[in-house]
Amino acid sequence: MDFLPEEFDQWVDSYDEDVRRETGFPFNGYARVLEAVFDCAQLKAGQYVLDVGCGTGNLANLFSVAGMRVWGSDFSRRMIETAQKKYPQIAFAVADLRSDLPAGFPQRYDCIVSAYTWHHFPLEEKITLLKSYQNYLNPDGRMVIGDLMFPDHAAKDVTKGQNRDSWDEEYYWIMESDQPVLEKAGLEFVYLQISCCAGVLCFSGKAENNSMR
Repeated sequence: MDFLPEEFDQWVDSYDEDVRRETGFPFNGYARVLEAVFDCAQLKAGQYVLDVGCGTGNLANLFSVAGMRVWGSDFSRRMIETAQKKYPQIAFAVADLRSDLPAGFPQRYDCIVSAYTWHHFPLEEKITLLKSYQNYLNPDGRMVIGDLMFPDHAAKDVTKGQNRDSWDEEYYWIMESDQPVLEKAGLEFVYLQISCCAGVLCFSGKAENNSMR
């Protein structure tokens, strides 16, 4: 299931309107997901935040207006151009989250966040990326991911049945099967289901020393 920057370049003109609707799949509960990511980050003004897959900057801006120092990256050039226009106080750059951090970005953060991005990757790649990004965290740092997520396969099937016109098959988080694999990989986390199709995962620290603070 390949996904290309060009697809998101084409979406950018209607993206913010689409997410504001918050009806049906995939954006049911969108604002609550972003707020939950912000709350789980537990940051103070002046701390460093990295938003990967930042889109048009909506999540990054929550942290910026609360006084954090924020950097955001996305592989869609037009998404980044839109984010820069909306929130010029935030440092944005074009970059694929599967590659190195953009030039000039800090190498350590108090929190790394992301919203509606990781469902594009199979679970094995999710785990590899999670462990990779933990290397950019300060000792007490954490990662918080809001994404398309279901507690179990039955819940996914219900949502799929109710939203066939807008449904795409992707690597959605299915926690009844994903949670044991994540834990076996040494990743401890808090899981919150926010809406029928979206939730938040809050990871902390290195995989080998990863208890929630």
